[in-house]
Amino acid sequence: MGKRQHPDEYEESRNYVVDELALNGGLWPVRMGRLKAGPNYRFPQRMIDYYALHFVINGKVRHRFGDQHIELTKGDVFCAYPGVVYHHFIVQSDQPLEMIWVSIDGGQTALLLEKAGFRPAAPYIPGVIGKELETSLVHLFSQQEDNSSRRQVDLIAAIYRIFGLMIPQKNTDEPDVGPASWIPRSIEYMNMHYTENINVQDVAAYISVHRAYFSKIFAEQIGMTPIQYLQKLRMERALQLLQQTRHSISEIAMTLGYPDLYSFSRAFGKHYAASPSKVRENAKSGGLLFHPD
Repeated sequence: MGKRQHPDEYEESRNYVVDELALNGGLWPVRMGRLKAGPNYRFPQRMIDYYALHFVINGKVRHRFGDQHIELTKGDVFCAYPGVVYHHFIVQSDQPLEMIWVSIDGGQTALLLEKAGFRPAAPYIPGVIGKELETSLVHLFSQQEDNSSRRQVDLIAAIYRIFGLMIPQKNTDEPDVGPASWIPRSIEYMNMHYTENINVQDVAAYISVHRAYFSKIFAEQIGMTPIQYLQKLRMERALQLLQQTRHSISEIAMTLGYPDLYSFSRAFGKHYAASPSKVRENAKSGGLLFHPD
């Protein structure tokens, strides 16, 4: 931990060495800190190779990048992107500048920032810090400082929580913008849950569209009905399991959500014109793998 303290002012930072567990996730902490500073404080000019979120708790600060100048005040958040030179200046105010920053990296970071509303050309969100978000930020510093796996998991969970509080909540009173919105959502839902014995009504309920209308529009746009799409997903997975694993046919049927071996075998035979046992036998004998037409 690095600390610089003066009367009524402070600066504190913590650096993290990321372990293998964190590196296999979607994001991880790199550095975080907080400061309270008067108008004479000078920020160092820096260019970083990770992302850094700056949360303004009190006071005012100006960020300069390229030919843009952004002045932020209490409740605003600024994001520094990798590879960009930023200049930060305290703006005269009735309150000293109080700011918390959290530096992060990882494969999900850019997408999370985008969902929260940040853009490289406009890397800030005004008025997003509410009481709950501020409490979550302060909580980052409340635990013992260490680099243990448990502490890193706690930090990562806290950072996801912070993003969850920044990402705008959808107004459920606003309808989706039509099939262009709910067709992709229905496909995502089926792709994820097809092994859980879901039916078309479940999918229609998820996207809040009448079942008959959903089936009609889905068939027109995708070229098959939702029932056929679910069946296709299950059968393709069944074929893969039969050819590439040692799971019994009964286990495969159960995995795909069929109530019994008979109903699975019947569906498989109807789809591929070959029984599951025949496909399994062919795979075991080292013959050519079965490929559907």
